[in-house]
Amino acid sequence: MPDEIEDTQSQSKADEYLAGWKRAQADYLNLQKEVAVQRAEMGKHALAEVSLSFLPVYDYFKRAMANLPPDAEQSASVKNWFTGTQHIANMFKMTLSQLGIEELQTVGAVFDPMSMEAVKEVDASADGANAGTVVEEVEGGYKMGEKILKPARVIVAADHKN
Repeated sequence: MPDEIEDTQSQSKADEYLAGWKRAQADYLNLQKEVAVQRAEMGKHALAEVSLSFLPVYDYFKRAMANLPPDAEQSASVKNWFTGTQHIANMFKMTLSQLGIEELQTVGAVFDPMSMEAVKEVDASADGANAGTVVEEVEGGYKMGEKILKPARVIVAADHKN
């Protein structure tokens, strides 16, 4: 009989140790999953932070493309410069897109204070626009997924009735 008691106690201890080992293994697997999620979030955050330093450069490319000198068509060298600069700006835009960064579409859209900053209001009737719509983009806005990286700076049409 003492052997049976010892066997029962040994089996009970073995079951207890096995259950403890299984809990520890499950805890470790959960920790690995949690760390993987945290690393992915840190990677997204780091990408967003680095991207913020490149967005002003892209904005300057866009401004340069929008301000082509009127006599540029007459000069082959200016025309070639413009074409090359346009290719660089397009590559920049494509790279941002590959990183998951999208430009906010603003002109003609209804003003959204969550993604836009109004820097000026103009009279809607003088501009021929509906009140509350964006008539001009001063600086581009960008988002990554649903997160706004940089709000767009815009000019908004407003009713100026006295």
